[in-house]
Parts: sequence; structure tokens; C-alpha cells
Amino acid sequence: MISEDTLRTISHMFCGDTEGYFSYKSGPKLVGFFNEHFNGQDSYGQGFPSRWAFVYDKLVELLNAGRFDSFLNLVLSKTFLMQDCNLSQVEAVERSQEIFEEFNRIFQKDMYIITSARGIYHLCEENENLELVGSGGFANVYKQKSTNQILKKLKDDFLTDKGIRSRFKREFELTKSLQDAYGIIEIYTFDESSCSYTMEIAEQTLEKYILETPITDEIRINCIRQILYIMTEVHKRDIIHRDLSPNNIFIIRGMLKIADFGLGKDLNIFTSHQTMHTNAVGQYYYCAPEQFMLLKDGDKRSDVYSLGRIINFIMTGKANEYHHIFRNVTEKATNSDAAYRYADAEQLSVKFEKSIIYHQNAKNEEDIFNKMACGVFDDDVETFLYELTSERMSRYLMVEKQGMMNCLIQFMKCDDSHAQHIIQSINGSFREVCGRSFEAYDPFATFSYHILQGSFSFIVKETAAYILRYVATDVNRFSAQHMVEDIKKIGIEPMLEDILDS
Repeated sequence: MISEDTLRTISHMFCGDTEGYFSYKSGPKLVGFFNEHFNGQDSYGQGFPSRWAFVYDKLVELLNAGRFDSFLNLVLSKTFLMQDCNLSQVEAVERSQEIFEEFNRIFQKDMYIITSARGIYHLCEENENLELVGSGGFANVYKQKSTNQILKKLKDDFLTDKGIRSRFKREFELTKSLQDAYGIIEIYTFDESSCSYTMEIAEQTLEKYILETPITDEIRINCIRQILYIMTEVHKRDIIHRDLSPNNIFIIRGMLKIADFGLGKDLNIFTSHQTMHTNAVGQYYYCAPEQFMLLKDGDKRSDVYSLGRIINFIMTGKANEYHHIFRNVTEKATNSDAAYRYADAEQLSVKFEKSIIYHQNAKNEEDIFNKMACGVFDDDVETFLYELTSERMSRYLMVEKQGMMNCLIQFMKCDDSHAQHIIQSINGSFREVCGRSFEAYDPFATFSYHILQGSFSFIVKETAAYILRYVATDVNRFSAQHMVEDIKKIGIEPMLEDILDS
């Protein structure tokens, strides 16, 4: 039941008797307002009650007729406030929020609340509107039936604790500052009077999804990528989370979104007496060791620790299980000494992607080399060769991978740009790859010998001649020296012969 005192207070506000909300309204103007918008049949004249009493009676009528929401949606609208108070659009939106918060403060003592979703306001009984869906260390989480939004509300036990209230408000502000970033849960309004805020509803937590849904490794890797992408952006803004876990990563319309920045940057309200049993320092399996001692010691590398444990969980279902293909990455990320971890989420993300490429290539390369050994030169082989680094190309040629030399020459025959790419890559790396192993140079001499005999451009043959001369003369390989003599007997352009003789 809404009290008379509440309606009286609202009436005075709307009449303009309370400064800072609505404009002052005379009796005739109030009559005109309710006649125009709510089909009233009143007239202003002798015997007219005091202005606030007239509004009070009208609000009672609207409540009894189930039309009070219409009143709220009208008087809280941007258009109405621009006209009523002669405000700009920005000022009207700001004023609407101020009135909304004050209305809720007034209604709260009657255990009523005004909810807002997509610009629509609804007055309802707080207890009947809220369905408890979860409880954390400091706050309860409810589903608002009227809006299908989530309401996170500080527990009664902590309402008198200024430090906890400050931290809770900071959680909202940090999350609000990230609303333009990908993968951050969408939040709406903060209610100072009840120390609560609203946010979008999620289908489930990442923890529940991983534990209860049969998924492929491809999906697991995609989940990790999304999380690292989100936290890279967070870290770039110099914000740290300090409480990352699969319980505060949510699935919303097929996307992963991160929430609960309650232990975020600059929240130094906690002290060193807190232990692993304290809700305030993050969940045990995901919390970096330094945060158990002192929260303010946590930095981006503390988030990296949590992210490493989250990768473990996504891959194995257990935060402390390292038996998966990204073990090298997560072991470094979760090193007990923060100095040996990755510096931030971006660095971790880069290493994770390199690990993916490594494991993908391990399988791909096996298939590719089987093809090359059988003399197959197709699009897969061509792509593989083109993407090889100079060092790997020379190393594979040095160890005489079966079919490698023939496929390289076939690749070079595609066009001159292909040929130049290969010969220049090998020329730039073969010396370093071979080192002091004289025998290791022999495949490069053989490769150059074939190039010099082929139908390639002078630029390509010139580089091949320099390689063969180097192996024959500088490395002093007899086999290469015999190749030089053979080439000269067959016949070669004078300028190339001069290179071989130099």
C-alpha cells in the first residue's frame, strides 16, 4: 500500500513546490494538464482545493484505475521536461534521471520501486517484483519480473558500511566507463537510496556452460579468444578487474560478457588481514597469490593469473589442471612470482595465438610433408611454402625434408615473384641455419645448381650463383666445386660465370 505521505510528497514535487524537479504550476495549469492527458473533466474556480491536494486526488484516481504508470512515463519523458522546465535535450535527460532517483527514494519506504527498461517506467511492489537468483559476498542478485532485468543490491548487513558502499558504487562506475567496449555487461541505473543497480540478464555463467555443455575444442578456443580480447581492451584503459572467474563471465545472446568489477582498480578499502577465505579477494582458484596478502598489490599481472586459470578451466573443466595443449602458456601466466608472468592480457593473447598456430601447423605440416613426399604440389602446399619464414624454409631444406626441394622449385616456376621470394628467403637465412656444420651446406649447393640450370630470371640465377659460390669457395665443399665445373661445361651467362669464379 502506498502511503498518503508518499503521494503528498510526489504531489508537492509535481506542483513545483519542491525546487529542482518540475516547474511551478498554477491551479489552472494543473487542471489543464490532467484534463488533456488523462481525460479529466475538471474546471478551475471557486472552491478549488490547494494545488497539491488536487494533484494528490488525481494520483489516487490514477492508482485505483491502474494508470499511474502512464503518469510516470509522461512526466519523466524528455519531451515533457523540455517544455515544462524550458530545458535542452541533455538537461532534460539529466533532470529525468534525477526525478526518477528521487521518486524511487520516496516510494522505497512503502516497499515500492519504479523500474525502467528501454525508456518505459513501471511502479511495482519491490518484494513481489524481485526473484532472488544468486548471492555473493556483499550483494544479492535478483531478477526484476517487470523488466526482465537483473538487479544487484547490496546486502542489508553492509548498507551502513561506507567503505563497502563506496566499493559497490565504484563497481558500477567502472563498468559504466567500459560500456563502449566489446564484451562488457550492459548496465543501466544506480539507485543511491537502496544501493543497487540494474543490468542486462544473462542466459548462464561460463562455468555452467563449460561444465554442462558438450563442446568442441574449436568452441573452447573461441571462448578463450573472446575473453582475452575483452580483457586486452580493459587493460589498455588501465583498468584491472582483480576478481575474474568463470562465475562472473556470462553468456548473453551467444556472446561472452564480463561483469563484477567490484575489486577493480583504485579500490584500496581492503587490508592485509584478509585471507583466502575472504569473499573480497576473489575466488580461491582464480585469485593471484599476491592478492591474498594485500589487494592493492594486485595489478594487470594479477588478472593474467586469473586468465591463465580460466584457460585451464575452459580446456579441462578444472582451474588447476594443466594437462592441455596450452600448458606452456598457462604455466607462465600463473607463475607464483608475478614478475615472470605476461605483463598484461594483450601479451597473453599474443602468446596464446602463437600457441594455436604452432599446434595447428604441427598437424598441417605433417599432412603437407606427406603430400610433398608423394610429389604433390597443390594449393595447400603452395600456401604452406609462401607462409614459411626464411629460417624455417632454410631449416627444412637443410634437413632434406622429402620432396621439399622439388616443391620449392615448382613453387618458383609459378612466376618470377614467387622465384625471387624463395631464393631471397634462403639467401638471407641459410648461413645462420647451417652454422659450422659443413655438411649442412650441401643441400643449398644442390638447390642453387638446379636453379642455375632452370628457366629463371637473371636476378634469381644471380642469387643462386652467389649461394653456390659461397658453399664451393668459402665453405670449401668439394661437391659444390664439382657442381660449379659442371655448370660451366654446360654453359652459363658470362656474368654468372664471373660470380662463380670470384
